[in-house]
Amino acid sequence: MTALRKPALVLTLLLALFGVFVGGLMTWHHDTQLYGTEETKGELIGCTESAEVNCDIVNTSDYSEIAGVPIASLAIPFYASVGLLAALGLMGRKTGGAQLLAGLGAVAYSGFLFYISKHELHYVCAWCIRLYGTNAAILLLAPFVDKPAVPSRDVLGPWLGAYVALLLLTVAGERGYRASVSGPAGDGPKVATDASGLHTGADPKGDAPALSFTVTTEDKKEATFTLDPDDAWTGNRNAKVAVVMFGDLECGYCKRSSAELGRLEATYGDRVLFVFKHFPMDPTCNSGVKNRKHKDACEAAKASVCAQEEGRFWAFHDLAYKNQHQLGDEFLRQYAVAAGIDGGKFDACMATDAPLDVVRHDAEVGASLDIHGTPRIFIDGKLYRSGTSAEAMARAIELALGTDVTAAGKAASAMKEARDVVTAIPADVPATRTVTGPAGPFAIDTFEAAIVDGKAVSGKHEVPAFKVSWYDAKAACEAAGKRLCTEAEWTSACQGAVAKDDNGNGQFADDMIEGTAYPYGDYHDDGRCWDAKDAKASRPVYTGEMPGCASKDGVYDLTGNVEEWVGDSPEHAALLGGAYDTSEDHARCYRRNDTFGAGYSAGRTGFRCCSQAH
Repeated sequence: MTALRKPALVLTLLLALFGVFVGGLMTWHHDTQLYGTEETKGELIGCTESAEVNCDIVNTSDYSEIAGVPIASLAIPFYASVGLLAALGLMGRKTGGAQLLAGLGAVAYSGFLFYISKHELHYVCAWCIRLYGTNAAILLLAPFVDKPAVPSRDVLGPWLGAYVALLLLTVAGERGYRASVSGPAGDGPKVATDASGLHTGADPKGDAPALSFTVTTEDKKEATFTLDPDDAWTGNRNAKVAVVMFGDLECGYCKRSSAELGRLEATYGDRVLFVFKHFPMDPTCNSGVKNRKHKDACEAAKASVCAQEEGRFWAFHDLAYKNQHQLGDEFLRQYAVAAGIDGGKFDACMATDAPLDVVRHDAEVGASLDIHGTPRIFIDGKLYRSGTSAEAMARAIELALGTDVTAAGKAASAMKEARDVVTAIPADVPATRTVTGPAGPFAIDTFEAAIVDGKAVSGKHEVPAFKVSWYDAKAACEAAGKRLCTEAEWTSACQGAVAKDDNGNGQFADDMIEGTAYPYGDYHDDGRCWDAKDAKASRPVYTGEMPGCASKDGVYDLTGNVEEWVGDSPEHAALLGGAYDTSEDHARCYRRNDTFGAGYSAGRTGFRCCSQAH
């Protein structure tokens, strides 16, 4: 034990120094991501994103701060004090008991954070995992330093005193650093987003600024409107340029515009204010429209106001657009809870009419501006009837910011080039991909199936089988030694996440989306998949003709081209994904068609097979 004491103390000291380094690294990352400008942000080394790892999400989540202080910052005085214990031990003090106490507390807290990461955030942080290992090592080394005992006063006093002093110095230093990297807004973080750009964190704090705009309305009149304090906003609260969208959560065009505005927010969020105002296309809550176009629009708008009261408007807003196929009352509550809202508080809010007063007021503002439909977007007071091109709006934003015409055009071009690049399908692409579903890993054909001599064949540049019934598809898969995919498997492969039967009805493609709405992301991207074509002038294309129509696991053409049969029995038979002539809002992972029964076949019905993972 004596021979190992000094090496154990030296190793503890090295571990403590590593912990201080990681705490500083994660503090830098936290503050620059949440509070910094685009110029101060940087990529976090040592944390490659994957299906389970995402340091950006974990280190900027609601759980990443305690009383406004990053938990990464709190790690710095802890590890520094552990280093002090090791130094005292090297000077002859008996510090094993204090080290054991520190290790036990750190390991217990590590367990709590790991639980939060896995079950609340659904991602882990690679640097956090390294610190968990550091904490375990500090604990395991304690018995080699001294026999376990209650820490003596001559050790405990200096240790705790040093910890408090270091804590105060660290908090002061973090506050100073945060101020140094903050942009002009400086009064709260932007809304945290996940890897696909959807808002996940709390709304920024503070009322919307009282900006006023004189605009030319749709009817060519001049009008003025002023932002209201309770308007939902994000971006730079102190910006002089604002992008204001009048939207409807049940409006398909609004959903597309929301995606484009998300791209703009990611680029201009430190220089521009983004505001959402309600204009539901339903006279029940909007006197500015005559006809009821969207039956759930008023309730969805009301629910978003309740979400805003709990500081979660943007997270709810994104979930509602993402799950636009289901906006009934029971689903709205589900999205609210998923956005981080207490279900009881949400129910209490929805039981009152106060949220609808907010919606009606926004609608009156919209009517005063002669708005006749949605979306309507104002950039620095200039009206855009829709917002389907972030590039076009980027140019308008640059001009509003004072950029000259040439530079504005270059900025718009840069935004277009920044979109995901579609790569060619590799020549050696495997015939199947392994994906995880509710029952565990399974193999799914990389491409839609053709039928050759009665057997299902999957490969690039095949003519996909069509005019296929569920019975035909089942027989062809079995002839090839495989089986038809279940709905749960197919949905998991398409959305890039394990499918859940949220409403307990035995179906997986009719409720809340756990992953992405389309194989490649949350919003439709024209040209990626063979969809939204003229039914009379088009037909299915060869498999693999659309390399951009790929899931994150490398499965192609899950949406568009041909609808795909799934189901392990005729009773569970359904067609998923839409076909070549399915509209872009319906050719998605959550496009479920069981209208015609298992014997149905048409020029748009096909399939692919699944099998046991190897």
